[in-house]
Amino acid sequence: MHVTSMTQSLLGASKFGPFVNRLRRDIHLRDVRSGLWFTKVLSAYVEFYETSRARVIPADWTVEQRDAHAHKLTRRAALITALAGASAAGGVTAASVATAETGGLAAPVVLPLAGVGMVGELLLRSIMQLKLACELAELYGSPFAPGGESELIRLYALAFHAEMHQTETDPGRGLVERVLHLQQADGLGKLIASGLVGETLLRNAVPYADIVVSSFRNWQLTTQVGKFVQGYISLRRPLDVALEAVRARSPQSIELVLEGVWFIFIGDGRLTGIETALLTHLMRKQRSSQELTAHFVSDEADWLARLAMIDPEREVRSLVLRALHVAAGVDDALAPATAALLRNAAKALGVSDDSEAIAGDGAGHAMSS
Repeated sequence: MHVTSMTQSLLGASKFGPFVNRLRRDIHLRDVRSGLWFTKVLSAYVEFYETSRARVIPADWTVEQRDAHAHKLTRRAALITALAGASAAGGVTAASVATAETGGLAAPVVLPLAGVGMVGELLLRSIMQLKLACELAELYGSPFAPGGESELIRLYALAFHAEMHQTETDPGRGLVERVLHLQQADGLGKLIASGLVGETLLRNAVPYADIVVSSFRNWQLTTQVGKFVQGYISLRRPLDVALEAVRARSPQSIELVLEGVWFIFIGDGRLTGIETALLTHLMRKQRSSQELTAHFVSDEADWLARLAMIDPEREVRSLVLRALHVAAGVDDALAPATAALLRNAAKALGVSDDSEAIAGDGAGHAMSS
């Protein structure tokens, strides 16, 4: 039994035909029970988007123009999902009223229809949010490639708070380890699916109120996804470029740089969701060892001592410091602890800490490299 037939009418068979056909072929009732449906929808949509996207983003757009267009895309997706949420919730309310007024006689007819509407809305909402994520990635020049769905799953798990900090004392090491481990075990996709289904059922529990609640929550969650993906994707590329420059000259120095990124990110407290997504992305992209997180501690003294022993070539040391400055640019304002860390890193490397010049070299970055 498939659960995607209703998407034919919601998406239209002409443009989305190949995508809908793949969902009908790949998603079964057992996938709904296990939670694998979300991963399959995500994988199918990324492949579909890559083969059908229009590629019309002007290459000469400024960062400000891209940010403004990102806001427009997010508002459009939020409006569509809000309307879909209100429509599906209206169906649930109508089914509840019909069941009550007929003494339960209408239940065998209206309740399954309401259930189909809820499932259809859940699929449509998920697809619209995936479409938004793919559009934002393309907008900032870093589209998600087919086969790289694991990155999107990490983003969704953190954006939806399916994974979050579990203790007040850990600045983020436990969160990083869980995200990496659960992704390897397909656990993140199941966590996201479970959360989406659970919230869909909860928001439709009270007739009439469910119309307002569903509409508002869809708007809120879609906006949340848009802001998260925009913040992440606009920073991912400059970090990738900075670390690849280090790897090209000194592959053995990469893990020390990743440790430095950790210390930079926790300079103003705990890892944010976007910082967690960026750090786990960099660790996987740079193929870091599983033991690296053992060095994710609060005291950077040992790291600074090992940093001083890094590749002696001056250009390598300058590239390392530049990568740290790019990581520091993730925050709008540089925390005093982060600024002090950069000065200490420059001292350990024996490189001049011309912060303004180094930061400027890596800024505006996403479109210039």
